[in-house]
Amino acid sequence: MTTVGAGGLYIHVPFCGSICSYCHFPRTAEHGRADRARYVAAVPAELELRRQRCAVLADGRRALGTVYVGGGTPSCLEPELFTRLVDGTVGSLPTAPDLEFTVEANPESFTTEVADAWRAAGVNRVSLGVQSLDPAVLARLGRDCDPTTALEALARACHHFDRVSADWILGPGVDQQRLGDELAMAVDLGVEHISLYILELHGGTRLAADVAAGRTVLPADEETEAAYLGCVDRLAALGLAQYEVSNFARPGAESRHNGNYWRGVPFLGLGPGAHGCWGRRRYGNIESLPGWHAALAAGHPPEVAVDEREPAARRLEQVILALRTCAGVPLARLPRGALAMQRGLDEGLWTMDHGKLALTPRGFLRIDTIEAALARHLT
Repeated sequence: MTTVGAGGLYIHVPFCGSICSYCHFPRTAEHGRADRARYVAAVPAELELRRQRCAVLADGRRALGTVYVGGGTPSCLEPELFTRLVDGTVGSLPTAPDLEFTVEANPESFTTEVADAWRAAGVNRVSLGVQSLDPAVLARLGRDCDPTTALEALARACHHFDRVSADWILGPGVDQQRLGDELAMAVDLGVEHISLYILELHGGTRLAADVAAGRTVLPADEETEAAYLGCVDRLAALGLAQYEVSNFARPGAESRHNGNYWRGVPFLGLGPGAHGCWGRRRYGNIESLPGWHAALAAGHPPEVAVDEREPAARRLEQVILALRTCAGVPLARLPRGALAMQRGLDEGLWTMDHGKLALTPRGFLRIDTIEAALARHLT
């Protein structure tokens, strides 16, 4: 049997204790233990359906190099249910000796019991959704957590795991100096990876309704840009270098799983709303939990969208994903005339060195415009 390179696995857990005002991911706060147990039993069933349709999966030629359990809030699962989920998925697939196994948690549900169970199940990296340590900002975001609980969870994660990441959001009410101090507190506790996201509005969320009604005012672009660039500098001073649009880490603490997305490494997606990309085939699962269950009960892969990834789309994707990283993209892969090269250099949007174009932090703030320009020339 010929082996192939390592791949990844993403599992989406759709349960939350409460719904944040900005969240647009597939999730529900209406669930009981029976709902969670049914979900845990169904995820391995989805894996088996995919195994039946893929020879590489069926014969174990591709080992897992990374696993990421996200959501939703995976820490909502009882420890025994989490263990059962891992046994039925990761436990039934070949894994690389240096497997990176990440699970997301919210501070209010990341207990010592949860941490112990995760370690016993093989988890070696935790990503905590802190978002802010400012009570006023947390209230605007609809977070069901307070700063003390968040700091205790960060300390607990750093005590139990060698690799800890934490998420922060840059949005309404955020003070740049205070945010920088919060990041420094996390690093002092032992956090080696920070994901800093600029808040985006999505239709159908409570935050979008609040903004439309004037109850919440988004910061001006100039204010957001200054705060983002200030955080880039502050994190660098703390020893966490930027390696992607929203991600910063100490050397060696970068997320391998996310890095594989940007490099086009194949990955499976399991669970409602999960996405996967295996071979030339990209798919998105049904987002609603009842619809996902119904498809599995009928013996069908619970997919709502499938893209066979035509060559032009693959070329565009490869260039855009590479541009999200500080490593950049070879100049030879950029279509002639798509970007005003000298103007971008003069404005500090990118650098060109050793045959590559790499966006600067200021350039990352313009990435949507840059991607749109490339798309017009690559498709």
